[in-house]
Amino acid sequence: MQEFMIDNGIVIDDIEGVMEGIAKLSGKQMPSPQTIKRFITNEKSTKFYIDDKCSCKMQPDRDTVYLWLDSGFTSSYGDPIMISLLNKGAGGYTGHFYGTMDSLAGSIGNFFPQNRRNITKNLGSLRIKYDNKISGRDHAHINDEQEYLIKTSNEASANTVMADLIKGLDITFPEVEVEPEPEIVQEVAKEEPGILMSKLEEEITIGLLLDKMEEREAYIDELLSIIEKLNTENKLTKEKMQELEVKNTEYKRAFVELRANMPEHSEENKSESIGENIGHDLLGKKGRILVLGAASLDEKTMNGIAKQYGFERRDFVYETDYEKVKSMAGRVSYGERFSAIILGACPHKVSMLGDYSSFVEKCKNDENLPDTYETRTNSGELKLTKESFRKALEAMMKDLMEKRQEVLS
Repeated sequence: MQEFMIDNGIVIDDIEGVMEGIAKLSGKQMPSPQTIKRFITNEKSTKFYIDDKCSCKMQPDRDTVYLWLDSGFTSSYGDPIMISLLNKGAGGYTGHFYGTMDSLAGSIGNFFPQNRRNITKNLGSLRIKYDNKISGRDHAHINDEQEYLIKTSNEASANTVMADLIKGLDITFPEVEVEPEPEIVQEVAKEEPGILMSKLEEEITIGLLLDKMEEREAYIDELLSIIEKLNTENKLTKEKMQELEVKNTEYKRAFVELRANMPEHSEENKSESIGENIGHDLLGKKGRILVLGAASLDEKTMNGIAKQYGFERRDFVYETDYEKVKSMAGRVSYGERFSAIILGACPHKVSMLGDYSSFVEKCKNDENLPDTYETRTNSGELKLTKESFRKALEAMMKDLMEKRQEVLS
């Protein structure tokens, strides 16, 4: 067995066996060890430090048991092929195991069977972290070894070639005296307190109105529960009960409509009353929304948020299992139809992807797919949280309202 050093203290002790294994998994010719070394040392986020529960960190610590190196190659199913090395202590890692994340995690489970539940849970988080990390690479994977080597060689030499040409011409550039620019005194425009004040008043008014309506909604819900109890004891007329229920419905509809259209809420938006199930009515009888991708929320929480916008439970289809997302993405493309897709964190590769590099790109460009709304956080990360789910619902409702207006006009 021949050793091969990837980096200081990082050694593959059977390089030929590892290269043959990668070739078999990827369905390609046996790669050069130097190609894999270049990928690991030049690309971003190629080293993943793993503990006995398959929890991942990007830097080693006292719990690190394995070092997984991203070889740059993928299996025939599009899963990254990793090289697993054992922590030998003192910053050294040695080994010759290789495989997909699933197979390597299974091996960890065989060595630490008491941790299998945590391994399964952490493996899903590791996949999400991996997809986020490789988005910052110049080359996510090596699809063609020769093409990768040519591109990386050109990128590395581009700057030095031009520098050598200029140096060979023996050109000296005279220093140019730069005259100081005259100081320009700008008059500060006088603020128009009337305009600024009106905008400020508008924001304050909307905020206060939302707070008041939320308080009123909670108060009326509580009041209705008391009334219902009294009604069973024949202490309140049925007509009074119905009157209060109607008022409660009106308050809820107004609150949902205001949230969906803020801050553009105006009298024009009130031109047509859709009712308390505003979201459900906009979808139509057969309309459904697919929530696709890993989520930090459970279905009950998402249903509660959607209810605030007038949607019903039957309006949604959830697929938040990271593994099942791969096959579900293909069913969306060929077969099942939805009115809209709300997209969380998805695997980089899914079934029936065609010529697109990712499912996110396909959703943006494939005209056969429904409108897609990404759940991005304030930092731009594709992650399904309470706030990003609300934003996606509001954007979707705005589009649905515009389409409804077009049909009616």
